[in-house]
Amino acid sequence: MRTRNRFAKIVLAAALAGMALTACGTADPSGRTTAGASAVEPGAKPKPKPTPTPVRSLPSDALAEHPDPEMRFLALSSRVLDGCVPGGLPQPPSVPPEDVPPPQNLPGRPMPEEPGDLSVPSGAPEPPPAPEPAPTRSGPVEEVPLTAVDKCAGDAHAARVRTAFDGAGPADYPALKKKLTSLDYPPSRIHRMPDHGGAPRARIDLRFMGGNLALEVTGTPDQVLVEPFGAPETEDVRVTDVKRKP
Repeated sequence: MRTRNRFAKIVLAAALAGMALTACGTADPSGRTTAGASAVEPGAKPKPKPTPTPVRSLPSDALAEHPDPEMRFLALSSRVLDGCVPGGLPQPPSVPPEDVPPPQNLPGRPMPEEPGDLSVPSGAPEPPPAPEPAPTRSGPVEEVPLTAVDKCAGDAHAARVRTAFDGAGPADYPALKKKLTSLDYPPSRIHRMPDHGGAPRARIDLRFMGGNLALEVTGTPDQVLVEPFGAPETEDVRVTDVKRKP
């Protein structure tokens, strides 16, 4: 009985030794243990995490909090266009400092002389009258195609309008206009259109820097439909007069 128990202990010890060798490595002919391959090689450095691309700052970004809605619209349009123009919008050239400093009253010295009288002499001829403003065109005008940049900007504006409503359509036109105004679209650029099947509808004039972009926004009970389209860039054309293509 003792011999059988001793034999069982020997078998158990051999099995445990085999498990230890499997976990720690194998023994070479000299009896030394060779460590098994590790999942991470010694000295290997972890892969660095990708660094997010910083958002390029624009001079117009300072206008994003301006009290004038047109200035905020300028900042918004510049930011959208910067993502659509290849290479981004060009940075304005730096203004060199003036070589001549402004007049200063230095201690012990008289104040520099101011320029003389710049008034127009009494015998001078009258200046020509200002040109008459161009007559405002009346009647419908055809929709114009959008450039690639305007298409890109139109998609960006449409996406931010849809996201702002978050699947909930406006109850009426005042609610639609209020929401669009909160998105930094000036009230002067939001124009009411006849309701479409009882749903409020508006057009936003986004023409900027010679572009033709405009948006048509239609509210429904559970969403808003936003469609970019092209309007002639001339000032005598109102976006409400543009006849959309079917």
